[in-house]
Amino acid sequence: MRTTLIDDYARAMGRTPDGLRLVRGEHADVVLDDDTGLAWRFPRYGAPVEPLAERVRLVRAHGLPAPEVLLVRADCLVTRLLPGAPLSERTPVDPDALAALLTALASVPHDDAASWRGSTSWRAEWQTLASEVRHRVAPLLSPEAGRRALAEVTAAAETAASAPAGFVHGDLGGANVLIENGRVSGVLDWDEAGPGDPAVDFAALSVSSPEPVRRRLAVRFPDLAERARAYAATFALQEAVHGLLHDEPEAVEAGLSSYR
Repeated sequence: MRTTLIDDYARAMGRTPDGLRLVRGEHADVVLDDDTGLAWRFPRYGAPVEPLAERVRLVRAHGLPAPEVLLVRADCLVTRLLPGAPLSERTPVDPDALAALLTALASVPHDDAASWRGSTSWRAEWQTLASEVRHRVAPLLSPEAGRRALAEVTAAAETAASAPAGFVHGDLGGANVLIENGRVSGVLDWDEAGPGDPAVDFAALSVSSPEPVRRRLAVRFPDLAERARAYAATFALQEAVHGLLHDEPEAVEAGLSSYR
């Protein structure tokens, strides 16, 4: 996949593959062209491009550091490269910068994005996850581990059932949050953006942050931190379900490793 996609891109652009990088994500394969400062995002699983472009334009209009959309093609979305490196537990980052990101996300009117998830509500998606864990994941585990997995995903679904709605990124892990000089320089991959519980974003951002930053965020957003614990407990299960649905054994094994 890596060689083919980069070579295809290089031929289409009339250049050599030198200086091209490929980032393979959950939703897309992205060719990064450092020479032109462009990112060519090729969706996986046949997802349409225009809805993502709509998401990115909306959040940029609300001041969030999403990539600038330059071209929408049938097969890919072309955006400008953003500076910075992915957030990790070793990244020097200002806690106030991450708090500001969460606040900025909360400022986006979630009614503007109500149609992005189609006919499935975000609360129903957690019930669907619980069903997938029950029928696909639990049979792969020992009885004890299966009960633990079901208890964790049930707690998350129950949390979502009564949680307040807001606008969420939906996949705010460290790989999608770029940091430069301690500040947030960009946020990538808006495929899952739309209405949801902001505690989901808090959970993903928190687990990717250094421990001192994590503690500061919990003090700043105590209500989000409380609900986030339930969601964070399902991250590995979500990875396993994704792998099972898309025939990706590595994702399945990574998701189930903590249950074995």
